[in-house]
Amino acid sequence: MLPRFTLPLAAELFLQQYWQKQPLVMPHAATGLECLSREQLFALAEREDVESRLIKGRDAGPWELQFGPFNTLPSPTANDWTLLVQSVDYYHSTAALLLEDFNFLPSWRHEDIMVSYAAQGGSVGPHFDRYDVFLIQAQGEREWQLGPKCNENTPRQSTDALDLIADMPIESTHLMKPGDVLYIPPGVAHWGVAASADCITWSVGFRAPRLTDLLARLTDETLADNASTLFQDSHRKLVSAPGALHESDVELLQEQALSLLSKDAAYRAFAELLTEPRQYPHHTHTDIDAIKRHYPDACMVRQGGVRMLCTHEGLWINGDLYPLSTSLIPFATYLAQQRLYTTAQLDKYLCKETAPLLKTWQEEGYLILL
Repeated sequence: MLPRFTLPLAAELFLQQYWQKQPLVMPHAATGLECLSREQLFALAEREDVESRLIKGRDAGPWELQFGPFNTLPSPTANDWTLLVQSVDYYHSTAALLLEDFNFLPSWRHEDIMVSYAAQGGSVGPHFDRYDVFLIQAQGEREWQLGPKCNENTPRQSTDALDLIADMPIESTHLMKPGDVLYIPPGVAHWGVAASADCITWSVGFRAPRLTDLLARLTDETLADNASTLFQDSHRKLVSAPGALHESDVELLQEQALSLLSKDAAYRAFAELLTEPRQYPHHTHTDIDAIKRHYPDACMVRQGGVRMLCTHEGLWINGDLYPLSTSLIPFATYLAQQRLYTTAQLDKYLCKETAPLLKTWQEEGYLILL
């Protein structure tokens, strides 16, 4: 089967009542998670180009953190250890298809899918994240304890290994079984402990760019467009204290500096940043047979780690702009809004302009023919 997630309520209602507001437990909301086995996850953890971590500990600690790659891992029969493999969707294009079911949010908000394997009692400790996350139970059982909303001033445990909460009041407890999904907004304290052996959990995380990073990119783009523009003050009035920086001058300097900002510069700066992938896989896996079994009409799939975003200038792919004419923007929008493409859908956009583009992107490894 292929991975699927079904939001059990209207998307508009979810956004109004839960998104970045409160947690939501969704029983039996996911299927097809067996497409990624324990053996495949362990094989990813052995790779140099994959970010992986091993965490050992329980309760008040001590906690131990190791970084991969890992040629050997603790025995699955040992207790209290967890393997975390980041951006699994980048390396496993079939698993990445799950992200299509989160298109009730803009695709640029999708970050990646982290997958954890935990032995009995395995955990990463009580903590909170600064981004939204959907925790999907794929195999085994995990007990989640939820606490209050936290911030940077929340007391932490005195451990160098992990950023753990010192004392987490428990507000609710949930035993998650295969197919159950738990949504947790930014800042909400949570603590998951494997309640069985062979516990596998998928974590769908969402990209929340730092505002300072957005500002820096916008500044860089603006400087490139206006490098020679100088300050002007043709309406200068006499000042009584020439050694002071007056408020009126600060206002004028700021006004002229900010006047350089443009919507076109913002589009370019933000699209570049938002389409930059976390990493560039050396090689990836796509279960073509599984995709064709479930979607016989599918003819092409996007490689899991490829980020696409359409603007009025064209299609951005992994931080690069491919300029397109206005007539091709619907084609670019179609490619950017999904990961699986059928023959019937793609035929609507095929023409002498789009055919060479598709060939180029296939040769670049962005798109995979089925």
